[in-house]
Amino acid sequence: MLNKKIFSVIIMMMFLAGCAAPGPMHTIRGPMNTPVFDPVILDTVKDGSKKVRFKEWTTMYENKELQLWGVFFITDNGAYLANWDMNGYEYNLRYKLAASELDSISDDKVVRSMWADSNLLIIKDKNGHEVGFALNGKNAARAILREISEK
Repeated sequence: MLNKKIFSVIIMMMFLAGCAAPGPMHTIRGPMNTPVFDPVILDTVKDGSKKVRFKEWTTMYENKELQLWGVFFITDNGAYLANWDMNGYEYNLRYKLAASELDSISDDKVVRSMWADSNLLIIKDKNGHEVGFALNGKNAARAILREISEK
């Protein structure tokens, strides 16, 4: 009898703990890993794209200095970084580059003494401005960026 009561209490606690977890709209990444990400973000960028071809949560660097973090994504027509606004339930674009403005793609590394180093994908626009993104899927992002810039 006692074992059933303990088991019931444990099950109830697990159920309540699961219900208390914040949903994607209440996290810093927003609905990035849900089916609504693509339509929401495509409506945000309004670049004529039909789909998101790459997305990853990452950090953005300029001159090897951390600037901000957010969702880096590539559409049919450009590359972007957006932050989720948990109060307004919307993505705010922080970086955008039309595919036609892409000049070159290279690699670099930020070496740190206290944290792990960051391997960066450097994107340079036709004005000479360079921005780096610490991406796990760097090779995939590079291939997609080359493909969309050659259209």
